[in-house]
Amino acid sequence: MKQEVAIIIGAGPAGLTVAYELIDKTDIKPIIFEATESTGGISKTVNYKGNRIDIGGHRFFSKSDRIIQWWQNILPLQGEPAKDDKELGIKVPLADQNIKREVGSQNLEHLTPPDPEKTDKVMLNRSRLSRIFFLRKFFDYPVSLNYNTLSNLGISRTVKIGLSYIKSSLNHIKPERSLEDFFINRFGEELYRTFFKDYTEKVWGVSCSEIKSDWGSQRVKGLSFKKTIFHAISKNFSRTSSMSQKKVEISLISQFMYPKLGPGQMWEEVARIITENGGEIHYGNQVNGIEHIDQHINGVLVEDTSNGDVKSVKGDYFFSSMPVKDFRVLDFSF
Repeated sequence: MKQEVAIIIGAGPAGLTVAYELIDKTDIKPIIFEATESTGGISKTVNYKGNRIDIGGHRFFSKSDRIIQWWQNILPLQGEPAKDDKELGIKVPLADQNIKREVGSQNLEHLTPPDPEKTDKVMLNRSRLSRIFFLRKFFDYPVSLNYNTLSNLGISRTVKIGLSYIKSSLNHIKPERSLEDFFINRFGEELYRTFFKDYTEKVWGVSCSEIKSDWGSQRVKGLSFKKTIFHAISKNFSRTSSMSQKKVEISLISQFMYPKLGPGQMWEEVARIITENGGEIHYGNQVNGIEHIDQHINGVLVEDTSNGDVKSVKGDYFFSSMPVKDFRVLDFSF
């Protein structure tokens, strides 16, 4: 019986996850076509003259236990403190001993959680530390209403922020048409203009008044002035050791996982497992067209970017993880 084939466009996290799951749970053979010469997409880690450079931080955090377990299946969480943990006196949550880990397709191993000083194949637990340099002082990011923040702002500005928030709470902007409206409704105009306005416009190059309010729901989630205050108070009385931090607003998470050699290491390891278990990954191969018969896709046109040769590759299942803007211009006229 002929083995079924799944054609996957793109060797980023999405494409590699599809291929891994097919190998792990089915008899379907995944074949990935990746236009570039590397794996990981925008979550890759570039090795330049022995220096590993992350293209974006890409912290590993999720409120889904299933996703966390999937990551730790590939790179298990550290079971011993790392060198910098010891030097800085940081106590990080460690993995339970004698865990059972699945590596590749139905290959179960009983493993002792790894020591990051003895192996590179490990996920580190890291505390979140981000800063904004404003008023010639460093502020926590996301903004935390702690002593350091209030001291940096000063009494006058702090009072203005408080009064502005009360005003916005009593007089919400309705309907919320822009990101500016979104921020003012949740933080007050003074705090919005102090922290959010310039930062957002510098990052995205667009005025907050020109960005739809839906953007705030996606990027800031449910964060608000009220939740920031509650979090600042509650974290002084309790500290969760769970990586999921399910009761913490996503914008306020305090810890996350990070592969020892950068986020790209995760996807390099997934790619290795895929190829070792019968899957294929073809780099420098760009999908330029979709072949179909009677509205049913039956193949793709693939160009070898090294020499311009184009070939038709047939398959039974098809997955695309390429950017939608690129997928829209593919040739469907076959």
